[in-house]
Amino acid sequence: MGTEGFYDAMRSKGFSPETVRSLRKFKCPDCGFEFSMMYARTIACQGCSEAMKDCPKVRCAKCDLEILIRDTPEVVGKNHEKHMADHISRIVTKHNQDMGWSGRR
Repeated sequence: MGTEGFYDAMRSKGFSPETVRSLRKFKCPDCGFEFSMMYARTIACQGCSEAMKDCPKVRCAKCDLEILIRDTPEVVGKNHEKHMADHISRIVTKHNQDMGWSGRR
């Protein structure tokens, strides 16, 4: 199964379009590292208090470049950027709460 099959399977299992979009990989414009918005938010942004406050950016885990969510291939416009930032922040906050983590470094 290719990556499109993976995303189709997620949608068929009831994952929201926002969750599917947040998991699609794209390349860092500086170093070429491939990652998803969710990976960036949970790995490179881990511990940053802004990551749980609807931050409009994600960070490349390899070169630390901060990229506006609206500049990723799956997001179109400022309103969609805000919606995706809210969605990702809710997931990260819930995960941190479930794990008993404060979300700070």
